[in-house]
Amino acid sequence: MATRQLFDHYKVLGVERNATLTEIKKAFRERVKWCHPDRDRTAGANARFLIVHRAYEVLKDPEQRALFDAITFLRQQREAPASMGFRTSQGKTSAPLQQTRIPRFAFYGLHVTGLLFGTSIVIGILIGIIGRGWPAYTALMCLPGLAIIPDSIAGLKVKWRQATGTIQP
Repeated sequence: MATRQLFDHYKVLGVERNATLTEIKKAFRERVKWCHPDRDRTAGANARFLIVHRAYEVLKDPEQRALFDAITFLRQQREAPASMGFRTSQGKTSAPLQQTRIPRFAFYGLHVTGLLFGTSIVIGILIGIIGRGWPAYTALMCLPGLAIIPDSIAGLKVKWRQATGTIQP
């Protein structure tokens, strides 16, 4: 069963990410001296000892260390806010992502298409009910069209106001 990693093993042992195995062993032995339950009688000493021991177990095994590094890197990538850019493997931040502008014709085309689609749904179903004798409950099928129409009109109004300079983009 996979457990969520709560601690950065490198910080727990106080070593750099590029530390050698001898540096990791030395740091582990130093930490264990002070957090071993036989030496430290405070509450939580056992938990601290287990955390330090787990960090050492992961970092001394090359496969587990590589897996831990990969997971940590992916977590940093996922948590990096888009406005600040992404963190690279060296800890540097890349350039922020640029916000792309949607071409005006695509924006108008989307909203005009939505408006035409919504009105055709509503008109078609109402014609079917009135002229073809469809049952009255088929009027419920107009609801998607009735939801699309106001959104399309609002989008066209916003873009029109931006084009005329009434509001800022």
